[in-house]
Amino acid sequence: MGILDEWGDALVEEGLREAADTFFGVRKALDEEIAYFETQAAKLKTQAEEIRSWFAGLNCLLGSQPNSRLLFDALGVTLDDPTLYTHLVCSLQFRRPRSFTRKGLFGKTVWEVYEPLARMIQAYMHGDHYSDPLLPGRVLVSVHHEQLRKHCEEINARIARVNESNRPSESLGFAKRLDQTQVFKESVTGGGGQTWNLDKDMAFAPLDFDAFKLPAFPDLPVDNRAQSALQACCGRIFDRERSRVDAIMEEVFDPADKKVCILDRN
Repeated sequence: MGILDEWGDALVEEGLREAADTFFGVRKALDEEIAYFETQAAKLKTQAEEIRSWFAGLNCLLGSQPNSRLLFDALGVTLDDPTLYTHLVCSLQFRRPRSFTRKGLFGKTVWEVYEPLARMIQAYMHGDHYSDPLLPGRVLVSVHHEQLRKHCEEINARIARVNESNRPSESLGFAKRLDQTQVFKESVTGGGGQTWNLDKDMAFAPLDFDAFKLPAFPDLPVDNRAQSALQACCGRIFDRERSRVDAIMEEVFDPADKKVCILDRN
C-alpha cells in the first residue's frame, strides 16, 4: 500500500469517526435531556400526590361533597377535577389551633389544613424560591408545573429537529459513500434501499405530558378575606352537623399530643 492509499484510508477513518461522534453525540444528549425531565417529573408527581392527600383531609373534615363544594364556592375557587371534592385517602399532620368555642375551633382546624394546601399548590404550580447552596446570594426556583410543561414542549421541538436532521439513513449513507466499492456493489445489486426503515425504527417518540399524570391545580387564596370566608362557611356547616363535627374533632384532637393534630384515612 502506497503513501497515498494510507493517507486516503486515514481520511476515511477520520470522516467515519467524526460522523459517528456527531450522530451518536446528538442522540445521547437528547436521551440525557429526556432522562432528566423524567426525574423532575417523578419529583413533581410526589408533590401532586401529597396535594391530593391534603384535599382529602379537607373533605374528611368537611364531611361530604356538598360541604366541600360549598367551601370552595365561598372562596371563589372551582376545582376542574371532581374527584378533589370526594377524595378521602389521606395521611397528614397539622398544627393544633386554639379557640374559645367549638364552632370557632372547627373553622380554625379547617384553615390549618387549607392554608398548607394552598402553599403546596403555590410551590407545585409556580415554584419555591430558595438560596443556592453553592453560590451565596443567588436565588433559585424549585421545579414546578409551569416550568416542566414548558420543558416538555422544548424537548418535543428538539425531538422533531433531531428526527428530521439527524436521520440514521443519512449518516449511514455518508459512511457508505466513503466506501466506493460498497457503493458500486449496491448500485449493481439494487441493495441499500432498506436503510429508510432505520429512520422510522430509531426515531424519538415525542413526550406526552399528560402521561406523566401531573395535574394542574388552581391557586387558592390565603389572605384575610379568604380566611374569613372559610370560617364563616365552616360555621354554617357546624350549625347543621354539630354531632358529626364533634366526632371528627374528637378524632383529630388526640389528647396524647398537645401540639399536632393527626388525620389518617389510609
